[in-house]
Amino acid sequence: MIRRIITFIVIITVLSCVACIDEVDFDIPNEFQNSTVIIGKIVKGNPSTVEVSIQKVFDFTFRIEQLITAESVNIVNEEGDKLDVPVSGTGQFKLSIDPDSAFKVEVGKSYSLEVLLFDGQSFKSEPVKLIGAPEVESFEPELVSKEVLDDNNEPTNRTRIEYKISTSLLSGIEQSRTNLRWNFSRTLKLTDDLDNVCYATNLVDFDLIQLINHNDIVASSLNDHLVLEQIPSPILVEGQYVFVIQEALDDGALQFWKQINQLSTNSGTFFEPPPGQLTTNFNKTSDIDGSVFGYFYATQHDTLSAYVDGEFFGSSTKYCPRPLTGGPMPCDECCICTQFFPTEKPSFWIN
Repeated sequence: MIRRIITFIVIITVLSCVACIDEVDFDIPNEFQNSTVIIGKIVKGNPSTVEVSIQKVFDFTFRIEQLITAESVNIVNEEGDKLDVPVSGTGQFKLSIDPDSAFKVEVGKSYSLEVLLFDGQSFKSEPVKLIGAPEVESFEPELVSKEVLDDNNEPTNRTRIEYKISTSLLSGIEQSRTNLRWNFSRTLKLTDDLDNVCYATNLVDFDLIQLINHNDIVASSLNDHLVLEQIPSPILVEGQYVFVIQEALDDGALQFWKQINQLSTNSGTFFEPPPGQLTTNFNKTSDIDGSVFGYFYATQHDTLSAYVDGEFFGSSTKYCPRPLTGGPMPCDECCICTQFFPTEKPSFWIN
């Protein structure tokens, strides 16, 4: 998902700098030839974690963006104490903070992120206060019939699975109202043609990430608020757990994710208004030419899951085996699922 976000940032940078159709000769601004995108967060939990993604983008040559490894990435608290965030993959950094560590992750405390690249560029985010997340009260699936447009653009009724959430908007000792972001993941059970049982986990489509601005809501809670919709299909028949991850956001992080969501629904035509520059809370701390984009925020999560299977929506037709379409087919998840997914039953799987 981070790579898709960074791709959107590349697009908006291009559009905001070259928002015209006619060919124009201009001197390339040096600061846009060495641009970096940093997206990171610190999450209070047990253990608390820091996750960061760093990528080089956009030098006016339109070459593919490059995930990079930084010389150092540090999380810094308001007392100035630092912890190194180690590399977890190309362009990816992750740290689990031991609960017994002297570096405490607490609601109301402020944190910032420092990044030093091998080319000498360095960046630091502005301090951000950790926002406590309200507890999710319920997350339930409901089978509904709703009117949609068919392939002929005619209205017709179709069955859908709607997932609704109930939660308070109040967090912390002060019980202050907070903005919310919901992300989703799911784990599916799949039995292949050889009777191997696998469990596939992936993120639900990025476009389905939901946001709530507390200023848009008068009430102090949400009740049966629709956050996700799925089409019943054979892939769900053996069982699926959907996890909703509720995240509290400060106003700056909310604005950043709103802009990302708007980019994900932008069709990219010339008839749409050109987007403005993305919100960022990173600043350059070196004299080397180049720009920085992205955001760092501090938050807390709460998570609940919902389970559906074929019995829930009245189907017994499993995903595997699938009907042959003619001609030789490469081996897929129905052929040997163990080539693609783990076979160990997740600890949360009780059905």
